[in-house]
Amino acid sequence: MIANLSPPAAARARASLVRYDPEFRQRLQVEDEDKADIGGYEEEGSQPTPRVNLGYLGQPPDDSMNNLTLSPVVQEHTLPCSYIREYPLATAESQEDTLHLAIKQYTPLDNLSPQKGDVTIIAAHANGFPKELYEPLWDEIHFRLRASGIKIRSIWIADVAQQGQSSVLNENILGNDPSWFDHPRDLFLMINHFRDQMPQPLIGMGHSMGGAHLTALSLLHPRLLSTLILIDPVIIRASYLNAYKLGRLSARRRDRWPSRAAARKAFEKSPMFKSWDKRVLDCWMEHALRDLPTKLYPEVTASSTPPALGADVSGSTISPDSKTEVPVTLKTTKHQEVMTFMRGNFVTPSNPAPSTAPNPLTHPDVDTSGASVEPFYRAESFHLFKLLPYLRPSVLYVFGTESDLSAPQHIADKLEFTGVGVGGSGGVAKGRVKEFTMQGGGHLMPMESVGETADQCSGWLLQELKRWKDEYIQIEALRAAIPREKRGQMSDGFVQALGQPQSGQAKSKL
Repeated sequence: MIANLSPPAAARARASLVRYDPEFRQRLQVEDEDKADIGGYEEEGSQPTPRVNLGYLGQPPDDSMNNLTLSPVVQEHTLPCSYIREYPLATAESQEDTLHLAIKQYTPLDNLSPQKGDVTIIAAHANGFPKELYEPLWDEIHFRLRASGIKIRSIWIADVAQQGQSSVLNENILGNDPSWFDHPRDLFLMINHFRDQMPQPLIGMGHSMGGAHLTALSLLHPRLLSTLILIDPVIIRASYLNAYKLGRLSARRRDRWPSRAAARKAFEKSPMFKSWDKRVLDCWMEHALRDLPTKLYPEVTASSTPPALGADVSGSTISPDSKTEVPVTLKTTKHQEVMTFMRGNFVTPSNPAPSTAPNPLTHPDVDTSGASVEPFYRAESFHLFKLLPYLRPSVLYVFGTESDLSAPQHIADKLEFTGVGVGGSGGVAKGRVKEFTMQGGGHLMPMESVGETADQCSGWLLQELKRWKDEYIQIEALRAAIPREKRGQMSDGFVQALGQPQSGQAKSKL
């Protein structure tokens, strides 16, 4: 609702509606923009009630750019996660605890009446990065697809259960043992629940851990996603040793600041954040932090107390900014981030030989064939690597020359094995698997090089959507060739292929 936006955002939204889509108000029969209500609904059994806002992604449209994104309708949904979790201690009280998923659905305002064939994007985020950081990328992809005549129906992305807004919903029942295989099942439930809003084609876009999530989803349901765009995915032949370094750094990171303003100053000094697109940093400031108190930090620290005012009353009155004076912390706690990087596999009374004879009750997925699995491991990435031959959707890999995960051998491994097995796509040889390596690109390409990342994603989608359309026509032609009354029966060819019983063969008792 425009009325719920800040005045600058509301002004930008109204301006974009009038300027870029003058027929929009007539189409919705809206006479007063300030009272415009796009509508919403409450998911049964979900908490909290989904909110519907007329949001504004990224920067306001620039006169020098064409085919820009209009303000999207942003719907927030909450759904129960899958039952039960991969590891029993992923929940704090009981294996029957119900975790919830915080979901955002972005619908471009230029496509509020989508047509058959419009694209649905299912996205998945990296470890420790909230789902909203990809909003500038959605802007840029939409710019490019719209210019080529391709319309986006909606983009769907959810925070994994232990991170971002999902972790806020779940903080009282989160355990200390998350699995990367939980979120693919949660995404499958999400897609099934909202299936009426997700007709084909569905495409998957995942970054880092999110690339592993969508790969696992595609192995769970090979025909669900038509194509995958995997941006520096954590899918490798052996355990990712650099995760230990990242885990140590994250475990020691600062995670409390006296105010949002202080937090921003700290982030802007960080070499990592300095390399980010400003739009992404703005999204980080808005969505990666939360006010204290929290379950982890139940006490509001004294540093949040506003400075005392002087006794001189001759000057102008100064009112403390309550928003900037509230101390903040990370929505995704550093504990959950580190435990998502790597899983513990220590020597304990119940697990005396973790490297050679791990306890099958608590560590059934440890590979003892030679990879480093003690004191930490992360089984999912190299288990997925072994399954890459059976991946059916086509794949574009986006690598970066400055990323450890994009080392030449890692790239070669993926290109050699992806889709080449029985039931797979056919791989590189069939033109179904390709790669692009961004010169100077690091692991955080969607945050640092938003436009170039969008260029590669959009170019691939144009190619793959044409292929999807051709295949869809072929499939429907096969269906149309069968009379409606016979579509639930064995075909004549099927019956003929069965043939007659051979002499002496026992007849069916049915």
